[in-house]
Amino acid sequence: MAIDSIITLERLRCTREKDASGHSEPYIWPALLWIDDTTLSEPRDNPILVGVITPALGTARVVIKNDMRAGQTADIPTSVGMLRVRFEDGLTIRRLILAVALWEEDETPEAAMRAGFQAFSSELRAAVADNLFALSLASEEELDSIIETIKTRVKDRVKSAIENSLTGWQKARVFLGTLNLDDIIDSNFRNFPDPHVTPSTFTLAFRSGSSDIYEIQGNLQVRPVRVDRCQFQINAVKAAQSAVDAVEEEIQGLQAELQDAPPAQKPFILSEIKRIREEELPIAIAALEYARRELQRCRELTPLVDTFESVITLV
Repeated sequence: MAIDSIITLERLRCTREKDASGHSEPYIWPALLWIDDTTLSEPRDNPILVGVITPALGTARVVIKNDMRAGQTADIPTSVGMLRVRFEDGLTIRRLILAVALWEEDETPEAAMRAGFQAFSSELRAAVADNLFALSLASEEELDSIIETIKTRVKDRVKSAIENSLTGWQKARVFLGTLNLDDIIDSNFRNFPDPHVTPSTFTLAFRSGSSDIYEIQGNLQVRPVRVDRCQFQINAVKAAQSAVDAVEEEIQGLQAELQDAPPAQKPFILSEIKRIREEELPIAIAALEYARRELQRCRELTPLVDTFESVITLV
């Protein structure tokens, strides 16, 4: 039977913080990487080696608690605190690696921050894949060194992506000190070598010198998956919802870009927002509504069996 391995990041605790403004607005970038028979062997001529899942792009800067101070604890929103990987039945290799970057919100433009978030996901997967063999054979001391190499590579790629997404005016403001970009406090990894069997709790520590100290409490849950007779329709609804979310996120990104755009660029950005709202968004919404109707039709024709035991969650 297939199983879902579910990582839940529950709470963020601040032990010490010395933000220049006297408080902190922390947010996280979590990523769950997995390795199994499928990632290692398909396609045979160019396997991906490592899979990765992250929260939606629109959650790239969900502040966990405004004005957070030393000694305070805050619940982590589910939108960024829960990640799930499904391992199919019959696999001989199942492994999870959790990576979390902790950020401090300042003034990075939204479009640049989203570019950094996308770079974080793609470069993290590539960096782990490039070091996969070394990670599997490393001693504890060697493992720390490899992880530091991965963290540096990903951090440099994210920094480059953010800087390259800034407009000329924004870069000038950064140079003059009038635009304060978000700061990364620290990042941490957690390895789960047996994620299909052993539920567990864990703590991730984050430290920036002696000025900022945080920790995240989380847990790993394991749930069996029973086949839903309407799984095809469920997948169609999820795909359609993702398409709608992507269009809405594109609109939000353009709206954020509009705030800092030079006057000469604003008419084009406004026309793009109007075009997407009038052309792309209605098509995506119509596809979602159709997918939902088909799922409802399937439910009416094929009542669920073992409803109590089903653990498949809709959108």
